[in-house]
Amino acid sequence: MEEDKKLYNKFLNGEKSALDLLISKYKNNVIYFISRYVKNVDIAEDIFQDVILYILENKENYKFNYSFKTYLYIIAKSKALNYIKKHEMQFIDLSNISDDVSEDKLLEIIFSNERKSKLKKVIKKLKTNYQIVIYLTQIEGLTYKETAQILNKTEKQVKNLAYNAKKSLKKLLINEKMIEMKNNKFIRLLSIILIVGVITSGIVCATIVIKNMKNNAKLNASFAGSVGNINENKVWVGTFQIAWNELMESLGNPIEFEEGASQLAEDLNKQSFTKDMLNENSYYIAQGQISPELKEQIDTDIKNKFNTKSEFLNNIDWKATNEYLIYSMLNKNFTFETPFIEKNSDNFGNSEVKVKYFGLDATTLEETFEQVTVLFYNSDNDFAVKIATLEGEEVILYRTDNVTDFENTYLELEQKTNSYNGRTTMIREQDELKVPFIKVKAVINYDELCNKTIKNANGAYIKYAMQNVDFSLDNYGGNIKSEAYIDIYMSSSLEEPRYFNFTDNFVLFLKEESKEKPYFALLVDNTDVLVKE
Repeated sequence: MEEDKKLYNKFLNGEKSALDLLISKYKNNVIYFISRYVKNVDIAEDIFQDVILYILENKENYKFNYSFKTYLYIIAKSKALNYIKKHEMQFIDLSNISDDVSEDKLLEIIFSNERKSKLKKVIKKLKTNYQIVIYLTQIEGLTYKETAQILNKTEKQVKNLAYNAKKSLKKLLINEKMIEMKNNKFIRLLSIILIVGVITSGIVCATIVIKNMKNNAKLNASFAGSVGNINENKVWVGTFQIAWNELMESLGNPIEFEEGASQLAEDLNKQSFTKDMLNENSYYIAQGQISPELKEQIDTDIKNKFNTKSEFLNNIDWKATNEYLIYSMLNKNFTFETPFIEKNSDNFGNSEVKVKYFGLDATTLEETFEQVTVLFYNSDNDFAVKIATLEGEEVILYRTDNVTDFENTYLELEQKTNSYNGRTTMIREQDELKVPFIKVKAVINYDELCNKTIKNANGAYIKYAMQNVDFSLDNYGGNIKSEAYIDIYMSSSLEEPRYFNFTDNFVLFLKEESKEKPYFALLVDNTDVLVKE
C-alpha cells in the first residue's frame, strides 16, 4: 500500500508514468473482476478503459483511506453495474446471509490435471456473488475489510458470504465425488482458487439484497418505483425517502450523478413521500459528521423517543473520517380495537404451503365486525377493506393481481373506493374476512446510488445507502420499525456542522438597511452587560 501511495503521489505531481505503473500491476485482475459481472472479456476491457479515464479525470478523489487496489475495484464495480443497467442486462438478487456461522477449517489436497475440467464445471454452478467473494479474498488476497468496501457490505457480512461460498463449493464437490471427508474437515487445494480465474458463467450479479430466509422480501426505495417484475414479496416504507429528502435539502438541489442518470435517484427526487405525512412522534432524523459522538447521540435519542435500540447502526464505521451521515427511523405500533379470531391454516395463492390466518366468521363477536369498513367489493378477486386501530392507524387491504407500482395501485384503490355505492359494513352470518399473519424482515443496500460522484457537490459521493424494515401483522394488531441511512464521502460538498454560538467576545452593530455605516456598536467581552440567570 505504501508503494502504491508513493506512485499515486507522483501521479498527482504530474508523473503520468507513475499511474501507468500502478495500472499495469492490477490491470488483468481488474478486467477479470469486471468480467464476473458483464460475462464478456472484450466488454470488460472497454469498461476498464472507463475506469482509467475516471481516475484521470477525478484524480483528487482518492484520499488514501484505503488501498489503491481497493479503490480500483470500487470504481470497476460501479462502472460494471452502470453498463449492466444501461444495456438492460438481467439482474439477480444476492442470497441470504446468515448471522450465525463459523469458519470451516480448510486443508489442501492435490487435484490432477484430468480433474480440472470437471472442477471448472462444478465452480461454474456457484452463484456469481460466491465466485466474486472467493476471487477477491482468495486470488486477490484482499482483506475482508477491503472486500466489504468494494461490495458495500459490512466486514461481518463478507466473512459470512465467504463462508457460505466455501460451504456451497464443498457440497458441490462432495456431490461430484471430487473431494473426500477426512476427520470431518473439508479438504481442498489452492488450485481450486486458481481455476476460478478461468471460469465463465451465464449469470449476471446485481444489486446487493440481504433477505431473511423465512420472510423473503424485496425492499423498494421509491413508492413510485416498479415492483411488478420482482419474484420476491415487495415492501416499501418511507424511511429511505425521508433520508433522501434531507440530503436534497442539505445540497440545495435534486441529486444527479456525473456518471449518468439514475432512475432510482430520479424517482426519489420527486419526493412522493415527506416527513410531513407522518406524525412527528413516529419518526426520527439525525445527521452530522460520522463520529462516536454522533452514534451516542442517536442511540440516546431513539432510546428516549421509542424505547428501542438499533443493531442497524452497527454496520457503520464510526471512526471513519471525511464521511457524513443522514439517518432516519420510523417506529409504530398499532392495536386492533377488538382482537380477531385465529382461523384454520390454509394455502396462499398457488402455493402448497399452509399459512396462518385471522379474520371474521359467524362465531365472531359483533364489535369485531364493526372495526372493519368495506371500501369496495366488485368481485371475489377485486375488493378492499379498512381496519381501524386504537392508535388511529388504518390497515388497508386491497385484493388485486395487477400491481405495477405502489403509487398507481393506491390511486386505483382510491378511485374504486370513490365510485363504490354498495354496502360498506360487514354483516355477521353473511360476510367473511380472512387475512394472513405477516412477518417481514428485509435489509437492502441501494447499490445503484453508490460510488457515483454527485453533481455540483465538489466530488462528494454516496458510499452506502441502506434501509431495513421489520413489520408484523397478527390478529391483535401490528408493528413496524424501519431505519435508513445515507453515508456520504465528503470532499467539500458537505462541510462539518457549523456552530454560531456567541459565547465569547463579540461585537454587535445596529445599522439601517439603506445606510452604509452603523449607528450603534457594542463590544461584549465580559458579563457586565449580560442578563444574569
